[in-house]
Amino acid sequence: MLTVTTACDEPGSYSGLSAGKRDELAAAAGWIARYSVLSPCDSLRPRQPTPEEVQDIVDSCRPRPEAWAYLYRCISDTVAKLEPPEPTCRQEGVEGYSEEEIGDF
Repeated sequence: MLTVTTACDEPGSYSGLSAGKRDELAAAAGWIARYSVLSPCDSLRPRQPTPEEVQDIVDSCRPRPEAWAYLYRCISDTVAKLEPPEPTCRQEGVEGYSEEEIGDF
């Protein structure tokens, strides 16, 4: 079973972002998407980002509208390619984000 951990299609409209910035945003998107979608029993599910880490991502995108678009596109592409969890995997005691943790995100 091959599971995609981060997917990011790159239309030409994101050419204003450096390759390094695209790599940074793709990594953040993969982390957010996998944490948000994968079940706690999935070995590919990363730890929950801290509020400070989420704020760092927000701050890095704030001055560039194309960065927001690229981050969103990468999250969307990754979620679309993730395989659903096994039916036997149960989510018990899963903590999500509160509104205070998300802030302006």
